[in-house]
Amino acid sequence: MRAVASDSNRASRRSLPPPGTELGERYRLARLIAAGGMGAVFEATDLTRGRPVALKILHPELTTDRDVRRRFRRESSVLVALSHPNVVRVLDIGTDGDWVYSVMELLEGETLADHLGGRALTPDALRPLLDGMAAGLTAAHAHGVIHGDLKPANVFLRSDEAGAARVKLLDFGLSKVLGLERLTRTGELIGTPSYMAPELLTGKGELDERIDTYALGVILYEALTGERAFSGKVPGKLMMDVVMGNARPLREVAPGVSAEVEAVVARAMDRHREARFESAEALAAAFRAAAGA
Repeated sequence: MRAVASDSNRASRRSLPPPGTELGERYRLARLIAAGGMGAVFEATDLTRGRPVALKILHPELTTDRDVRRRFRRESSVLVALSHPNVVRVLDIGTDGDWVYSVMELLEGETLADHLGGRALTPDALRPLLDGMAAGLTAAHAHGVIHGDLKPANVFLRSDEAGAARVKLLDFGLSKVLGLERLTRTGELIGTPSYMAPELLTGKGELDERIDTYALGVILYEALTGERAFSGKVPGKLMMDVVMGNARPLREVAPGVSAEVEAVVARAMDRHREARFESAEALAAAFRAAAGA
């Protein structure tokens, strides 16, 4: 989480507090790490404990929405109580004037998106990463939290660990506490359509943990083939492909992958919620069996 923010984030910098700003009389911002649809993440210093942290600030234009502000704090409070080695640790939440923020552990390494970089992994190389992702999701689901925006950019691979312990799931800021509606902005779902379950795009049916197992299946497809399952440049067509399940068969893209592994990924990505794995743990177990572990 020490990557320098890209040029695409420059517009966000104008409305965000500058480095050196102190929030809550405790956290001093050092530099912008990344910015997204809901907020921006800074490297900061916890002045009380004298340690570096990652601090996520809700975008200023959203802080005037009391409902969004309440949900951000409520969901962050749930995550403060969630302590698991495969989920980024939320250390604190707070407000300072118009700023609403959460404080997380600062990690060293790279995202799964950067790690893949358009290349494919073997099932053996992918297995421990899947185990880590599944373990983190299982812990979150047990706390009633659905991630809702799982994608390679939200999977962090720590450089100081190996195997399943290397994985940390990021950005539960878009998560859904069971019983609450998803956070929205200007009437639109916030998320990445390429990894979103069909029911998220259609708004039909109750949302449950299987939206995360679906996204996990899409991540597996990409990791095994080096290509996105859904990559259309026209938003409408892209979303229709997701809703209809129009991904190329995995083995058509990556012939070296076994039929057994392909079947596991296809089930995880099924457009019908009832046909998918009921849990991330069940998906990981099926993948291990199919990969011959």
